[in-house]
Amino acid sequence: MRARIGSTGKFLLRTGVSISLLAWFASKIDLHSLLYAFLGLSVYAWVIAFLMYLASQVVSSTRWYLLARALDFPGPWSMYLRYYFIGMYFNLFLPTSVGGDVLKVVFISRGESKKLMATYSVLADRLFGLAAMFLLGAGAVLIENGILPSHFEHLLCLAGLCAIAILLGLPLVYRVLSSIWPVLGERLAILLVFWKRPGVLFAAMGLSLVLQALGMGAVTLLAKAMGLRPPMAFYFAAFPLVAILTLLPISLNGIGIREGGFIYFLGLKGISAEKAITLSLSFFAVQVLAALIGGLVYTFGSHKKSLHDYVAHMDSTQRLPDAKNGLKRPH
Repeated sequence: MRARIGSTGKFLLRTGVSISLLAWFASKIDLHSLLYAFLGLSVYAWVIAFLMYLASQVVSSTRWYLLARALDFPGPWSMYLRYYFIGMYFNLFLPTSVGGDVLKVVFISRGESKKLMATYSVLADRLFGLAAMFLLGAGAVLIENGILPSHFEHLLCLAGLCAIAILLGLPLVYRVLSSIWPVLGERLAILLVFWKRPGVLFAAMGLSLVLQALGMGAVTLLAKAMGLRPPMAFYFAAFPLVAILTLLPISLNGIGIREGGFIYFLGLKGISAEKAITLSLSFFAVQVLAALIGGLVYTFGSHKKSLHDYVAHMDSTQRLPDAKNGLKRPH
């Protein structure tokens, strides 16, 4: 009971933070200029941005499928695609932008005692995405030096170096930790599954770069359609920093925090708060519409069939022809 009250209190607190931030932004901007900025946005650009983002999420589900298969989870890609979009849908209502990941863990571990392995698949999926995002951000500030204040550029370069170090050096770190702290080494051993399968590792990283480029490209497209002048590299550098802010569990799904991030970084380029909020909300609308597809999938009950049910069905269909063949006797 206390846990439920605590969860409700946290939810209300985060909702209050989001509402308070949006109300504060509304008090500081010209609502007529905001409406004008929205009306000036090209519908065609928004549709293309939506398709780009939708494609990025399909790519992301494919990455999760590959990682889960490497951990010996069964099932076709189509089931992971359904589970992934349902997770996106529930991200709209859960406190942070990763809340739907809990459901994804539940979905693929039903009927099997592999909840920890399922958690690793989702965690690895997120970590590959973060690594790709920081690599693209670091690449952007190296290509366009000076597009962000130096401390942000240094932070992105450091994050990119850390991503490379982890990708290349995790096996060495594992050996060192195992010798110093065997218990921790045993728990980290499962992560080396991906390093033991280089094909999966490189495929996951390649898909991560593609999907992050599609997502950041969608933001860039919306910005260019609004007539915003910063180069593409600026959005590839600033967007990872804003995305990290939305992961903090202090607001409802990053609402308010995301808008504040857009206002700050676009303000560095002399862009008004009204246009910054328009860009933020336009991209959020893209995310919401894509997530609503998961709501339709959930409504039709596609989540009710577990991977365990799929395996049982496949086993039964394979045994049926064998049984029929066994009934045939030579005359």
